[in-house]
Amino acid sequence: MGTRSGLEPELVIAIDPLVPTAPFIDSLSALSRTFPNLPVSFSTEGLGGSLRRLRSDPAAIGICLLLPSIPDDIAAYPLLRVGMQAVVAPGHPLALLGRPATQTDLEPYVQLVLSDPVNSGSDNFGIASGKLWRFVDLGRRLDFLLGGFGWCRMPDHLVSRLMAAGSLVALHIEHDPTPPEGLTIYAAHQRSRTLGPAGRWLLDDLRRRLS
Repeated sequence: MGTRSGLEPELVIAIDPLVPTAPFIDSLSALSRTFPNLPVSFSTEGLGGSLRRLRSDPAAIGICLLLPSIPDDIAAYPLLRVGMQAVVAPGHPLALLGRPATQTDLEPYVQLVLSDPVNSGSDNFGIASGKLWRFVDLGRRLDFLLGGFGWCRMPDHLVSRLMAAGSLVALHIEHDPTPPEGLTIYAAHQRSRTLGPAGRWLLDDLRRRLS
């Protein structure tokens, strides 16, 4: 393979911050072997950034969450689910409740939320506090979480070791709206935009490996 017959001049991929990157390494490596002369651009976006880049044309494929539902103009293919866990530093008052936290318990404390860097007033999901500190990237939010500045929901793959080490503890929330089976990660593209050979190849490979 690797033919340039009809091949797109570049493949631009955008990925949301909650998406675990490790499962995609094999597909991206295989893509580079299959299409060795294809320029590939890969960027991690803030919350909502992948969908925005799909709609503004730079990105051909987005690896993203689509909340609360899949938009009509987007074709989306489920790849995997990411478990989410509400967590807090062990010295935080919420860690000492000894019972599931209620909405009243959560409201006085800072919630560390991922935010759309372009439109901070866009829909927020899982908001339970009157005090919000907004972050674009997970790494910086994790620093503040470990520092005891607030609580948040984090992907299991980023906090499981920290919880096992006692650096973070689970925060059980009464009537938590987070799906217990986790959030669905999709591979997505504009319905009106036909993927080139490399884009179709990557989409098929991701679905084969992860679905």
